Amino acid sequence: MTNSRSRYLLLTLCCAALCLGTQAANKISKPLKEAHKATCAVLTYDAQGSLLQSGQGIFIGEKGEVLTSYELFRNATSAVAIDAAGISRPLNKVTGANELYNIIRLTVAPDKKWHSLPVDSITAGEGEQLYLLPSSTAQKEIGTWLSVRRVESTNGHSYYTLAGEPAVADLAGRGLVDSEGRLVAVMQPTETGDSILYAIDARYGASLRIQALTLNEPSYQQLVFPKAMPEDVEQAKVYLFVAASQKDKEDYRRVVESFIEQFPEEYEGYASRAKLNLEQQGKEGVSLAMQDYDKALAVAQNKDEVYFEISKQTATSLQLDSTAVSDDWNMDKAIDNVRQAIAIRPLPAYYRHLGEILFINKQYAESRDAYLAVCHSDEGNEESYYNAAVASEQAGDSIAYIVALMDSAVMKASPSSAMMDGKHTFQSAPYIYQRALLKARNGMYRNAVADLNLYEEIFGASATDQFYYIREQVETSARMYQQALDDIDRAIEINPQPAYQLEKATLNIRVNRVDDAFAILKELIVTYPEDPDCNRMIGYCFAVKGDKAKARTYLEKAISLGDENAENLLKHYCE
Repeated sequence: MTNSRSRYLLLTLCCAALCLGTQAANKISKPLKEAHKATCAVLTYDAQGSLLQSGQGIFIGEKGEVLTSYELFRNATSAVAIDAAGISRPLNKVTGANELYNIIRLTVAPDKKWHSLPVDSITAGEGEQLYLLPSSTAQKEIGTWLSVRRVESTNGHSYYTLAGEPAVADLAGRGLVDSEGRLVAVMQPTETGDSILYAIDARYGASLRIQALTLNEPSYQQLVFPKAMPEDVEQAKVYLFVAASQKDKEDYRRVVESFIEQFPEEYEGYASRAKLNLEQQGKEGVSLAMQDYDKALAVAQNKDEVYFEISKQTATSLQLDSTAVSDDWNMDKAIDNVRQAIAIRPLPAYYRHLGEILFINKQYAESRDAYLAVCHSDEGNEESYYNAAVASEQAGDSIAYIVALMDSAVMKASPSSAMMDGKHTFQSAPYIYQRALLKARNGMYRNAVADLNLYEEIFGASATDQFYYIREQVETSARMYQQALDDIDRAIEINPQPAYQLEKATLNIRVNRVDDAFAILKELIVTYPEDPDCNRMIGYCFAVKGDKAKARTYLEKAISLGDENAENLLKHYCE
């Protein structure tokens, strides 16, 4: 009987334990209940306000963010998150995203009724159980315990393979917590019936950051949803700069507004918006630009940078639209602003810009002096000396002084190692060429030819037909006729165009080789019977050969075509 009573007692205890186990299965701990409150439904909308997709997400952190499925945000321009209590909050900006792992992080405005989970350094190992939070619209339901089958590393974080009840719907964006209600991972996409599930470490989602070059990443390029600026101000400045060249103006304006909102004490945002207003609204945008520049000056620590920016944009806008000129917006104001920048910090870049706009304003002597300030700085280079020479020529300085400036440009462009061998390089060639043209303009023909010869030594067989034509012109002025004939032949060999043929004929006439000129002109006149030069010159050839009748015919034709020189030839040879 004792044994019967013992067996009965054991059976009773087993039944009681079973009942308690069933009740425990239908209840969850307080930490898990609290975790339920951090779940949310995410609804995305297109530009017309139509619902695109809906899914699940999890509120994280203290500042107000949500982790959810990247796929929900394709083509989305706005979205809301609805928590377990039915409170709807707009999602503002993307702060991190990765298409490959289908995870995105966005900002949301927190309030007193807002619940979130911290993203701590919590991980799970193989064999551990993780609690899959129910959807935010099913808070009275109990979540599912999933077993961790495998843990892999991705970007320093964990990627989980899980086993559990077959999925009944897409679980992407749902949170996985441990028994203490601490967020461990976020579910990856699933299909109905999947029994092998996957999740990405929540810390990975929280670690995603928009950086300076994020614009180049496909995960962000495919999103039209508003994006936050990088958290670091220096990164944000680079992001702002890159966005200016990669986005259309309206997208870029949104980036600028985000920068101003996030960094109201940084002048770059106001300066960028001012530039946009000038580009998009012309004269009407000037007053808006000036307001933004006033704000930029008010917050800037280095006010010289703002004065410099104002000067650049004033000059640029006036060059693009001269009708934008006003009492407060003109080239004199641009000059005044960069001079204010120089008064604060005399940087070479400021002097270089001053030289440019003074030149545009035809203040050549002052432009030369500004460029010379660059020449005498650590940033003095061949370009600064060349610009000083150009301004100096316009200012009417002596040719010796201008050539000296060009000499400095040539020397600055030639590496010292090359000059030790008495050779110039490709870097100095453009300045040697410009020095030659300068000398030719001022009657220093033989010196100019010497520079052109030096230029040819650098380029060798790469010299163009135009180069040989120009050197032929200078050689002709220097009375170096054989060299000139050789060069015009080289030009014709490279490019047998009529202008070169006519020049060769002209040069042959000058050196009294009339027969050679005549042979060229007889072919040209057939192709170009209405060319006044051809008619004048072949008329001259006939006159020299004694055929006055034909000479008159061609010279009168040249006169009818507007050639004034032909009339003098007609009087001299035919009357």
